Amino acid sequence: MYLKQLDTIGFKSFAERVKIEFVPGVTAVVGPNGSGKSNITDAIRWVLGEQSAKSLRGSKMEDIIFQGSDTRNALNVAEVTLVLDNSDNALPVDYHEVSVTRRVYRSGESEYLMNKQPCRLKDITELFMDSGMGKEAFSIISQGKVEEILSSKSEERRVIFEEAAGVLKYKNRKKQAEYKLAETQENLNRVEDIIYEIDGQLEPLEQQASIAKEYLAQKDRLTNVEVGLLAKEIEQLNEKWEASKRQIDDKHHALKEKQQWVETRETESDQLKARIQEMDEQITSLQETLLVETQKLESLEGNKKIFHERLQHFQENKEKLEQDIEESENKKAILLKSLEDEQTNLRKYQEKNHQLSEQVTDIQEQLEKGKNTIEEDIETLKSDYIEWLNEQAAKRNEKSSIEQQLERMEGKQHAKSSKWENLHEERLQLKQAVHEAEEKCKQDEEQLHKCQSEYEQLERKVTVESKLLEDMQQKLYKGYQMVENLKSKKEMLEDLKEDFQGFYFGVKEVLKAREQQKLTGIHGAIPELIEFDDQLVDAMETALGAQAQHIVVDSEKSAREAIQWLKKTNKGRATFLPINAMKPKQIPANMIQMLEQEEDFVGVAADLIRYEATYQPVMQALLGNVIIARSLSAANRFAQQTGRRFRIVTLDGDVVNPGGSMSGGAKKKNNQSLFTRDRELKTLTKKYKEYQTRVTDYEKQISEQKDALASLQEEKDNCYRQLEEVRKTYQVHQSNYKEWKLSLEHLNDQLSIYDQDKLQQEEDRKLLLQQLEQIEQDLVKTQAKLSKLDNEIEELTDQHQNFEAKEEQLKQELQTLHVEQAELRSKLSNQKEKVANSKNELSEISETIKGKQEQLQQLIDVKNSQQTPEEIDEEIHLKTQEKTALQQELQQLREQRSETQQKVTTLEDSLKQAKKEEYQLQQEIQTIEIERNRLDLELENRLQLLESEYFMTFEKAKADYPQPDNLEEAKEQVKLIKKSIEELGTVNIGAIDEYDRIKERHEFLTSQQTDLVEAKRTLYEIIAEMDEEMTRRFNETFSQIKEEFTVVFQRLFGGGHAELKLTDPDQLLETGVDIIAQPPGKKLQQLGLLSGGERALTAIALLFAILRVRPVPFCVLDEVEAALDEANVTRFAQYLKHYSKNTQFIVITHRKGTMEESDVLYGVTMQESGVSRLVSVKLEEAPELLEA
Repeated sequence: MYLKQLDTIGFKSFAERVKIEFVPGVTAVVGPNGSGKSNITDAIRWVLGEQSAKSLRGSKMEDIIFQGSDTRNALNVAEVTLVLDNSDNALPVDYHEVSVTRRVYRSGESEYLMNKQPCRLKDITELFMDSGMGKEAFSIISQGKVEEILSSKSEERRVIFEEAAGVLKYKNRKKQAEYKLAETQENLNRVEDIIYEIDGQLEPLEQQASIAKEYLAQKDRLTNVEVGLLAKEIEQLNEKWEASKRQIDDKHHALKEKQQWVETRETESDQLKARIQEMDEQITSLQETLLVETQKLESLEGNKKIFHERLQHFQENKEKLEQDIEESENKKAILLKSLEDEQTNLRKYQEKNHQLSEQVTDIQEQLEKGKNTIEEDIETLKSDYIEWLNEQAAKRNEKSSIEQQLERMEGKQHAKSSKWENLHEERLQLKQAVHEAEEKCKQDEEQLHKCQSEYEQLERKVTVESKLLEDMQQKLYKGYQMVENLKSKKEMLEDLKEDFQGFYFGVKEVLKAREQQKLTGIHGAIPELIEFDDQLVDAMETALGAQAQHIVVDSEKSAREAIQWLKKTNKGRATFLPINAMKPKQIPANMIQMLEQEEDFVGVAADLIRYEATYQPVMQALLGNVIIARSLSAANRFAQQTGRRFRIVTLDGDVVNPGGSMSGGAKKKNNQSLFTRDRELKTLTKKYKEYQTRVTDYEKQISEQKDALASLQEEKDNCYRQLEEVRKTYQVHQSNYKEWKLSLEHLNDQLSIYDQDKLQQEEDRKLLLQQLEQIEQDLVKTQAKLSKLDNEIEELTDQHQNFEAKEEQLKQELQTLHVEQAELRSKLSNQKEKVANSKNELSEISETIKGKQEQLQQLIDVKNSQQTPEEIDEEIHLKTQEKTALQQELQQLREQRSETQQKVTTLEDSLKQAKKEEYQLQQEIQTIEIERNRLDLELENRLQLLESEYFMTFEKAKADYPQPDNLEEAKEQVKLIKKSIEELGTVNIGAIDEYDRIKERHEFLTSQQTDLVEAKRTLYEIIAEMDEEMTRRFNETFSQIKEEFTVVFQRLFGGGHAELKLTDPDQLLETGVDIIAQPPGKKLQQLGLLSGGERALTAIALLFAILRVRPVPFCVLDEVEAALDEANVTRFAQYLKHYSKNTQFIVITHRKGTMEESDVLYGVTMQESGVSRLVSVKLEEAPELLEA
């Protein structure tokens, strides 16, 4: 196998894709310093799996990606592919050619490929492991690695020999086995912790399951009795219901018969009543007919008398009416002829009147048109003339008024001048008085301010001291309250402590027995024996959990005695911790040291509590392997660092369990915490004493404060009296000052008003003079306008007089027409009246004729309708017979009605008795139905109870459950069973399944514990076998390398002596390797005393010695001969050539001797800044390339 090809792009300075083809033998890569030739070594190391950016001469992995240059942008990916010839199957894969590719992106993502197929880094590492070609193998020696091999510690130098010995895969397997061992131990610890926790759960669950089973048994018993009782009650209720149903049916049958009888009799009664009603109607009809016939008879007898009287006057009236009608007809004909003539004359008058009206209108229009125009113009001018006259009069009046005002102003001004001088004199006197009063007020004011300030200061002091006294009293009151509250709480906590409240029943009884000296060797429960800081309460409560209820005892004997006492007295159960039997748990010291470096590490729980030294085994057993962290995130971090082997609890009470499970969340606060009760009691006792002392101090301070306040109050009262005296004096002076100042201000106001009035009067006088001048100008203009208007009026008056002559002629013509028109209107009115009268008279005559004709016809009709006396007598006789028959028929109907009414009365009495009986039946039915409804409700309740409580029907209950003979005894039995169930208290039915589940889990975990212990033993055996194999291989390989190193060293140095020594031969798995060299002519000495060249040649000798023992397919050397002189370089190059028969060498060099022995030369240049390029180089060109 040999290295066939290297492809790279984007790796460090190789911005473009570079392909280097290698051949068996020696391949040299040359180039000037800084050209990037060593990047080829880094590329080979990186593609083989190097993960350290520092080993690749960078700070982070992204640094290996091409960063860009002045002319090129940065790349986002670096890729290297290594192609190996595997035709000899040196690598354990079925390929003749193996390519390994690695990519890294600037985003941080990485890719690995083997023969272009994605793979893992682990796959690549395992492929080259123990082949001498890994990333840490001796076959790749980069710059400075020679010095590193020589100057490193002997233990670090051991790695090269392990690689040569091929023990790395065993070492890796051992690590995996150790990891599995640690994981197994962690699992075992977790299982043991879970078993320990489950042990604490099993006992209470067993008790709860026992109670639950008892509850279910009692519940089954209750079901048997209560279901049978319900079935019996339902059966009895059914029987009662059926009996009531039969009673209701019988009653309904009787009721139906009674209702049918009543219905028949009611029908009969209705028929009789209908007959009576019919008879009443017949009687009423006969009475009405009888009345009508009687009236007709009386009418016939009256008509007989009237007939004889009318017959006598009929002829006389007929003749007279016929004569009147004839006269009226003649008169009507005359009137019609006269009306026609009058209407003709009326139409003529109307036409003539219309003609006259048109003539009058024409003349009036002529008169109005001319006269009105002139008169309107005259009136307009006169109106303007009058307005200007008014204007002239107003201006003259205004002028007169202004002249009068000017006269009055001069008189007033003269009078005010004398008064002004008097006011000035009076003002001087008032000014002096005001000044004197003001000075006195200032003096009084200063004194007043001083007293007021003193009084206010004293008042503030009194207020402050009063407030202070009030605050003290308030504090005293709060102190009293606090003392009482603390006393109450303290007494309550003392009672709880004395009664051991909060402990399990069995624990409580054991502690009470200890106090009563019934048991010996009892030290107490865990909360009684430990103390810790307040911040650890939640953490310790969580860490201990149910273990807080455990009791510490002297020995196992004390524990057995206590358990026997609990059994004997039936006082429950308890867990005991014998001091002499407890096995402490600890966390390794190196892990504690590691955790102590963490800021969030609080400590190991056992180290954070305070207790007597006697209890150390117990506390270490309980809390020795529990870690306390500040937060859950820190707890997760600690769990990873400790391999998840220990329980980690946070200050908030969250838990990270061994194995990785987590628990936590909101925690319900317990006001009676076992851990905080004693702490709280001590705190309360201390506070109680403190507050008692405070109350005493407050009482003393209040007494002193009251005395000080009384003294201040007296001083304040004296100051107040002095203040009032000063205030009175000040008020007198202030009153005088205000009075005089007010008078002065009033006087100043008067003078100011006078001055203003004087100025105003002067301005008014000027204004009046200006107005007077303007008015005189306006009067001149007004007079001119009046003269002009007067001339225009005179001209229009002459025009008006000329028109009056023509107007008089038109008026005469108009007067004539008016007279003629009036006469015509009079005639027209008279003619209209005549026509109307004729029409009215004609209408009256027509109506008269019509009336007379109607009267005549009536007389004729009456005459024709009259009967003869014999006919009237006959009709009277017939009517008398009809009346007599009607009276007889009426009497018969009245007798029949009376008989029928008697039958109805008898029948109604029978119906009343029958309805009473019917009502009684209905009441009985209602009573029975109420009882049946009650039975229905009871049946429904019991059936619903069966269905809701027991999910069964009555038929199933009757068939499957025995029914009791005595219901009362069964009911009493149900009560007793229910009472027994209540006495069981709160029942957790799920505890049965939970107990079985926990028990099953306990058995499973116990089995797992056994399996893990066995696995642990097996892993120990595997590790021992690995150690044995690694020891053998390392010992054999080291002996061979040691011999070869001595030979090669002498050949390279031309003499001398060198050897390899183990620092600890008894510990071959851990021993380091020392190199001792003695170049020719020098003493045997450590490497540190050799020159640089000697050190480099010694390291090269070691490399060739390893290659002789463990040949590798290829070897990469990066300027390992840089420190050698020319002679040693030549010797080194010859060795390369010699070993190249079995090993392929890729040498990064700038030494000519090495180049001369190379089979192929490649040159690396940096023609473009920051970008490396690969060129082929001939041997004679190499010096020029190096100089470039």
